[in-house]
Amino acid sequence: MDGEGMELKDYISVLVNRRWILLGTLGVIVAATLIFTFLQAPVYESRVEILSEVSSASESVLGSFFTSALFDPDRYIQTQTEIIKTDTMAQAVEAHLQLLYEQRAREREAGEDVYIPEKTPASLELASMVKVEPVQRTNIFDITVRSNNPQLSRDIAQAYAEEYIASRQLAAIRQISEARKEVWNRIQEVEEQIREVAERAKQYTAGNLPAELQAEAQRGVNLWAALYEKYMTLRIAESLEQRGLEIIQPAQLGTRTSPRPMRNGVLAFFLGLILGTGLAFLVDYLDDTLRSREDFEEHYGLPIIGEIPMVSPEDLPPRHIVYQERPRHPAVEGYRTLRTNLDFLDLQGERKAILFTSAEPEEGKSTVMVNLGAALVETGKRVVLVEADLRKPVLDKYFDVHPERGLSGVLAGGIPLEEALCEVGGRGLLVLPSGVKPPNPGELTTSGAMKDIVSRLRGEADYVLLDSPPVLVASESIALAAMCDGVILVARYGRSNRNSARRAVELLRKVNAHLLGLVITGIAPATRYGYYRYYYYQPSKE
Repeated sequence: MDGEGMELKDYISVLVNRRWILLGTLGVIVAATLIFTFLQAPVYESRVEILSEVSSASESVLGSFFTSALFDPDRYIQTQTEIIKTDTMAQAVEAHLQLLYEQRAREREAGEDVYIPEKTPASLELASMVKVEPVQRTNIFDITVRSNNPQLSRDIAQAYAEEYIASRQLAAIRQISEARKEVWNRIQEVEEQIREVAERAKQYTAGNLPAELQAEAQRGVNLWAALYEKYMTLRIAESLEQRGLEIIQPAQLGTRTSPRPMRNGVLAFFLGLILGTGLAFLVDYLDDTLRSREDFEEHYGLPIIGEIPMVSPEDLPPRHIVYQERPRHPAVEGYRTLRTNLDFLDLQGERKAILFTSAEPEEGKSTVMVNLGAALVETGKRVVLVEADLRKPVLDKYFDVHPERGLSGVLAGGIPLEEALCEVGGRGLLVLPSGVKPPNPGELTTSGAMKDIVSRLRGEADYVLLDSPPVLVASESIALAAMCDGVILVARYGRSNRNSARRAVELLRKVNAHLLGLVITGIAPATRYGYYRYYYYQPSKE
């Protein structure tokens, strides 16, 4: 189906016609996703929340650093992430877990039911299991751990939180301790300076102490007092330092985060639906098979004069005349419609010799010709069916006639036309079979003798219907078309394609063949085909 000018019904028609591609793609993707999902090992996630604030004790020494960090959350969390994911931290957590599980082993020996993993994760594995995320607009961040065991994920998350806080507090205390030592050293220096000033002051009496020396002594005393106050503050901070780090939500038993069959199944369903729909339209775009009435009209460029429903082998075996043997089958109504349309095309009685052909083999031209002949005979017409396809004759399979005496013998001049004609059924239907298969079928059927035979048969019957090879298979169809009064092209639903249709019509028009119309065969009664419907009657079992 062409993409240009498509309406909603055309899109729906594509999806209906290609439903097995859509459903197949959908089924494969959903099934593969669910299989992959159920084959995955379960993953559990545990989370611990940590509050990070600057303590008043350390603010005097480290306040500027933390203040800038807390006003830059991204930078702060990135810093904590890097700290938490270091090898040093992972090694500390590994040691923490080993001590924890050693303690639990003793508890288990005492009869308690406690969890102990088969193997404690190594530091390299631990580093890949942890993730740090900030809680928006707060001074809280989460340490999240994923594991294939809910209890193990809880233990690791809690161990990471405790080791992280301990390491940060230790680092802060170390910084304060170093600052305190620096202040103490400075105090010692100031005391030495004060002693020097005191020694120099001994040279003077209390009343005549120089002003400069008094000022220097006062500065030394003031500096010593300030440093000592700082020193005492740092000692207090060193003993009370908590650095504002606190676990506000301990790790809980891990919750299952994957696999999630329901979510994955829903996502796979929509993905399969999208891909299946796209694949269906792609296949439809690449497939040039004609599948709608509009397609046939567009690419053949001919009026549709007949639409014949499919006759299944259960209804009637191949090479049987449905018009005669299953008169209640919906295909019979199609042939009656074709007969009526043919009468309208032949109002002056000038369309006696009609050629039946198709673009490609197996499109139903012989079946259409035979059944139309039976339909015409029913109205009292005298009809001659001519097997002009000497390459692959089939008329002898429809009728009880001997193909040895037929058209090839008449063309070769060895058999009179009257002897080759076979009357079948006694109702005005005559058949001219193919005869013995000649080595040069194309030359015989395009000869002047063939033209004479067609002319003579016009005088013997009301209609002369000729079955010829497909146009794109044998060239004699083109020559035969020029000998006849009209040509009916037969195309099969779901088999005929765009290129063959255009090429066949183009070749026939080059010889000025009179194209009467197109007959479409093989239409299933349940097919959404154009605006064509048949009422289906159960075939007679008689």
